[in-house]
Amino acid sequence: MTVHKYIIVGGGQAAASACEGIREIDQSGSILVITDEAHLPHQRPPLSKSYLAGKVGLDKVLVHEESYYADNNIEVMTGVAATRISRRGRKVALDNGSTVEYEELLLATGGRAWRLPLSGADLPGVFTLRKIEDSDAIREAAGEASQAVVIGGSFIGSEVAATLTQLGVKVTMCFLEEYPLQAIVPRELGDYVTRLFEDKGARLIPNMRPERIVGGERIEAVHLENGEVVSCDMAVMGVGIRLNTQLARDADLDLTDFSAIAVDEMLRTSDPHIWAAGDIAAWPDPHYERRLRVEHWDVARSHGLQAGRNMAGASEPYTKAPYFFSDIFDLSFEVWGDLVDWDRTVIRGSLEEESVSYWYFRKDTLVGVLAMGRPEEESDPMEQLVVRGLVYDDVADALQDEDQSLDDLL
Repeated sequence: MTVHKYIIVGGGQAAASACEGIREIDQSGSILVITDEAHLPHQRPPLSKSYLAGKVGLDKVLVHEESYYADNNIEVMTGVAATRISRRGRKVALDNGSTVEYEELLLATGGRAWRLPLSGADLPGVFTLRKIEDSDAIREAAGEASQAVVIGGSFIGSEVAATLTQLGVKVTMCFLEEYPLQAIVPRELGDYVTRLFEDKGARLIPNMRPERIVGGERIEAVHLENGEVVSCDMAVMGVGIRLNTQLARDADLDLTDFSAIAVDEMLRTSDPHIWAAGDIAAWPDPHYERRLRVEHWDVARSHGLQAGRNMAGASEPYTKAPYFFSDIFDLSFEVWGDLVDWDRTVIRGSLEEESVSYWYFRKDTLVGVLAMGRPEEESDPMEQLVVRGLVYDDVADALQDEDQSLDDLL
């Protein structure tokens, strides 16, 4: 049986960053990365944007090139799935019949794309997007398609719809919300994004569910609940993920009500030798005094780094404020904080000039900010102000005044 000081299960950004974190503290302890995907650990944001558009190659998707792992005494097993954890013996069983033993184990298994259980959902030409192979298949289909339906109006759906439109495909988006990105953006910004899509030639159908997908040898149309039939050559479902936490469940680790892995402030699970990072990890955030779970690149990167360092003995609590970004056509969003629940916003700048930030308050406490096209010098103060949880009456007027420096509010 092979014994490793550190074993990482997963092939995404969190797994790659954990390698970096371990090596910052321990330069020699053996590391094994186990991923059921065919590629080295990679990041996922380009899969819906630049890689899907064909603007960058696979080298820009991989977090590290192959030589990094060789140079740092890191073994990567691709195309192999972990099937069971034996906590008592600190062993991981693999689907190739072998078993490996760990001193410290990190679960960074992420999620799998959710495919709506619709009639016709498995027809050729109906895609989800999570893996490199998914992006490759969507790009290939787009090269021959004239019309596409994108189901879902959150970030993945919006990003894919924008990229397909730029590839020359006529896109129809349908989604349950009143406007794209409704979960985190105010109505004004949502309407602006809607107009942007329409100006680029896409059609948006809000407040609408798909009823079924029809076709012969491949997809031909999507039937909507209002009776409309949208003809298409391809469809992409961007309707979220399901967490890959069965390993943790079978190992009897503590989970949250939503099947995430509960970790402490060090990103350690209920087992002292098992850690979790990225999409699957729900951590106790010190700023909001509750557990957070975020499905975005920066959290996976930061989680991985911190979990790796702590696995190697650093004992540093994870205190970073959540951050993520998105690009839709020429618009770039940056978000700091927790925008899950808010009741009012303060606007700084001008949406018409595409230089604006929205400051989100919940019960008069600042909980997050979304920025688009703002001066670079405002980025650091934005994060720090969110962390401080300032009170609405104390800062609302100053935030709206662009002559007032954000640094002064600190």
